[in-house]
Amino acid sequence: GKRLPPSVFLLPPPPEERSGSRPTLSLTCLVRGFFPEAIDVQWQKNQEHIGGSSGSSAAAPDAG
Repeated sequence: GKRLPPSVFLLPPPPEERSGSRPTLSLTCLVRGFFPEAIDVQWQKNQEHIGGSSGSSAAAPDAG
């Protein structure tokens, strides 16, 4: 099939997490609409890889 680049969305921490006293917050990265379905995702800070933050997946095909 035709290669398609992903659409990437960065979702902020939920409000209850932001208003709490925890020293860390959760970020969610949503990647969709790409082909082929296998993907590698890596978090970076100042263009440097953050250790332990990578993920690989054979994602489900985009339903919409």
